[in-house]
Amino acid sequence: MSVGAIALVMMLEAASLESVPASSVALPSRVIPQSTGSPATEEQLVRDIIVRSYPNLRDTDIRLKTFRSNSDYFRTSFSLARFFIGASMQYFILVNPEWTTRGAPIEGVRSILAHELAHIDDFTHGKRIRLFRLVGLLLKGTAARFERRADLQAIARDYGAGLEVYRLWLYDHVPPGKLAEKRRNYFSPQEIDAILAATARRPDLIDYWIPHVPTSLVDIQSVR
Repeated sequence: MSVGAIALVMMLEAASLESVPASSVALPSRVIPQSTGSPATEEQLVRDIIVRSYPNLRDTDIRLKTFRSNSDYFRTSFSLARFFIGASMQYFILVNPEWTTRGAPIEGVRSILAHELAHIDDFTHGKRIRLFRLVGLLLKGTAARFERRADLQAIARDYGAGLEVYRLWLYDHVPPGKLAEKRRNYFSPQEIDAILAATARRPDLIDYWIPHVPTSLVDIQSVR
């Protein structure tokens, strides 16, 4: 494994050092108002998404922790210590609680959590060293492929409309200097619209795009 890959994973794990301790798939109980149905906690949102869309992750050790950032609201990480000692893996969804005070739409949050679970789903496949190969995408200047692939996996599970809502909210809640990076690394609302329209005609396109991730609206529209 490369020194760079190890350094990156150490940075990812360090992002959780300021987090509050949490038990498996648990955050301090905070009720989240929803547009329909009963109120939910972040824990319940993740559990519901796993049951509905990622049943293979039901027995995976996933923990929710808080972190602070002025530009990111949700991240994914894993336990570097467990990786090196060969123990059962533990994964983290890091949550910036500012999303609640800044009014992120609940359906958007549900969809971005599905995006983060797509990363964990990727991490759990294949040999353990594959974790470094996946995260290494970020070191090679291809963060867009890494993040857009997770978007595609969420879209394939019917979270496309929610991702579109989330991105519209996100663009108004990041520093101006970070906006170009967000547009580059993740599908924009216009790109999500194009993906949904294209896959309504050709559902097989998702299976094509996951290994051939489009990085622009032109890429999406060029596939017939």
